[in-house]
Amino acid sequence: MKKKGFTMVELLVSLGISSIVVGLIFSFFISNYKGYKSVRNNSEMHFQAQYILNFMSGKIIDSNSISSARVNTDNYSMTAVRSAGVEYPVDKVSFKYGTENENYVFHIINNTVRYGKGEKEINPTVELGDYVDKMYVSVLRDESFQNAKAVKLKLVMKKDEQMYEAFQAVYIRNN
Repeated sequence: MKKKGFTMVELLVSLGISSIVVGLIFSFFISNYKGYKSVRNNSEMHFQAQYILNFMSGKIIDSNSISSARVNTDNYSMTAVRSAGVEYPVDKVSFKYGTENENYVFHIINNTVRYGKGEKEINPTVELGDYVDKMYVSVLRDESFQNAKAVKLKLVMKKDEQMYEAFQAVYIRNN
């Protein structure tokens, strides 16, 4: 009488082949998950940057000028900030509108951009967006518009060690 079954060699070979197949499938899913996470992070940072820049642009358009810009506690002189073509890293920037003490203030606190209205030194409380690692401000001058002022804003976003940069130029209409 013959006994039917698998030999030890057959079992070991089938186990080896199945572990290779499972390893390939597993590595395929891991690489797809990393790609999905990268696209999701990039999309989220893009959305946040566009929302922040669009909100800031709306306020800058209504402004008269930059009233203050600073990194940590170092204030830049407004003469320096107004020199064309130089990008200044800032964590807080104020744009003057209306009377002397009316300002739109944007401040980065713990990678979150906050917004407020009032004196240029207020601490804003309204959160606009997350993932902001750095913000840069520069003044652009265009000779074709004699007295026009334009501000270039640049946001550097960071999420899970992934970086994203967005910028926008805005003309100040009320100068």
